[in-house]
Amino acid sequence: MGFTSFFKKPEHKRFNMQPRYWDPSKEEREERERRIKAELGISDENGQYIPNIKGRMKSELRHKHSDARGARQKSNIRLIVILLILLFAAYIYLYGWNGIL
Repeated sequence: MGFTSFFKKPEHKRFNMQPRYWDPSKEEREERERRIKAELGISDENGQYIPNIKGRMKSELRHKHSDARGARQKSNIRLIVILLILLFAAYIYLYGWNGIL
């Protein structure tokens, strides 16, 4: 009857979050410009150098991933060459040089 007025009804929690646009390529470009200016000794308007660790980590991971892919391909080629040499040596051992010539 009147029991609902004794208890406070729970309401959903509200928040106001304004979405922001983030352009990672622009951030990387600005970071490169800041780094180059710092290396050349050109002072910026605020004079502080703030490293972009997140962007640098991503680029390093991409670079290491491509290096790992190249190393894997080289390893596979090396394995095939070693296998061919071993097969050739086994053939010579079993059949001798007469089977080749």
